Amino acid sequence: MAVLGRRLGRETNGQSSTAEEAPTTDCVLLGCHGGAGTSTLAALLGTQWDLGSYESETLRIETFGRPLLLVTRDSAPASARAVEAVTGVSGSGTTVAGLVVVADGSGPEPREATVRLRLVEDRVERVVRFPFVAGLRYADIADAGRVGLPKKAERALAEIRRLCGTVDSPESDTKEQEKRI
Repeated sequence: MAVLGRRLGRETNGQSSTAEEAPTTDCVLLGCHGGAGTSTLAALLGTQWDLGSYESETLRIETFGRPLLLVTRDSAPASARAVEAVTGVSGSGTTVAGLVVVADGSGPEPREATVRLRLVEDRVERVVRFPFVAGLRYADIADAGRVGLPKKAERALAEIRRLCGTVDSPESDTKEQEKRI
């Protein structure tokens, strides 16, 4: 399998396996705003439950028992939309399992974004920061799983899967087999 970063002539040193080999994660994703990275994250996690973007008119979100993850970029304007979405969703009685903050570049998170995101930490079960991955900017959504991800991005995906109850380890295979018996 070709790694997209290599095909484009980009270095992939320090990168681990592709997300295509990862298990399907049963969770619901909702972007706090357009362009949050929700569709790409859905492709990387293998979930089909991408609800698009939050709108303030949304009164209720039904997840049918699946964990709800809100997704936002780490810019100052995006963090303002994240505060609005977390407030609206949690105010409607829906539990927010996590807020995934997707880096929009290789630089540091703006201070304004960090401060705003701290305001909602107590209203979500966990905040997970997903790092900037240059190779994802060159891939279509259908090819996102073929992009070689840096270890930091793999760790963020693993943390999201744990949050959603999907653990991709040999131990989880044993637990699944025990459940069937």
